[in-house]
Amino acid sequence: MHEAIVPMREKMLVYFLYIVVSCLFTSGLNIIHARYMLDIPLTPEAFVAPVIAGFLFGYLLARIKLLQERMSRVAYTDPLTNTYNRLHFGHFLDSEIDRVKRYGGTFSLIFFDLDQFKAINDEYGHLVGDEVLKEVASVVQNANRGADIFARYGGEEFIILAPATDRSGACTHAGRLRKDIAEHRFSEIDRLTCSFGVTEYRKDQDDIVSLFKRADNALYSAKNGGRNRVESG
Repeated sequence: MHEAIVPMREKMLVYFLYIVVSCLFTSGLNIIHARYMLDIPLTPEAFVAPVIAGFLFGYLLARIKLLQERMSRVAYTDPLTNTYNRLHFGHFLDSEIDRVKRYGGTFSLIFFDLDQFKAINDEYGHLVGDEVLKEVASVVQNANRGADIFARYGGEEFIILAPATDRSGACTHAGRLRKDIAEHRFSEIDRLTCSFGVTEYRKDQDDIVSLFKRADNALYSAKNGGRNRVESG
C-alpha cells in the first residue's frame, strides 16, 4: 500500500500524546484568559476551573480528530482488506496519467484475481473467503514497493498501479507476486493461486477505458491459459 499502515499500539500512543498536548494547550489558554482578560486572581479555585475546562476541551478536540481520521479511512480504504478502494485508486490513476502526459515516463497496471474463489466460498463459507482475501492482500502488501498503489477492485479482484515501471518490469513483479501467493500456506484452505494481467500505459493512445480493457483482456488470457500465470497485453 502506498501509505504505511501504522500499528495500533503506535496509533494509541500518538492519540494519547495528542490528548495531552491539546489539554495542556487549552488549559494554558484558559488560565491566560482568566488572569489577563477577565482579571481574575489566580486563587486555587480560579486555577482549577480553567484547567478542568481545558482538559475537557482538549479531550473533545482529540476525539474529533480521531473521528475525522476514521471517516477519512472509510472514504478511501476497503474495510475488509485495508487496501485502497476502487474509487480512491481512480484518483491515483488520474494523477499518474497527468504526470506522465506532462513530464513523460510510463507506468503499468497489474490486474489479478483469485483462482476458483467461488469454490472456496461454496466449500468453506464466506467468512473463510473473507479471511483468504485478507491474507492475499497481506502477502501482496508485503511484496509491493513503497511507490506501488494497491487496491481491491471488487470481489476477489485486485489492482496495482506500478509507477515508473514498463511492461517487462511489471511482468517481473507480477511473477513474484504469483509465486509468493502460490507458496503461501493459508490458515483455512492451505493453498491458493492467482491469475495476473499486465499492461503498460501508452501515452499517445490510451485513455482509462482502453487501459483497463487491455489489462482485463490480459487477465482473461491468463484464466483461459490455465490460471496461476501472468499474461501481458
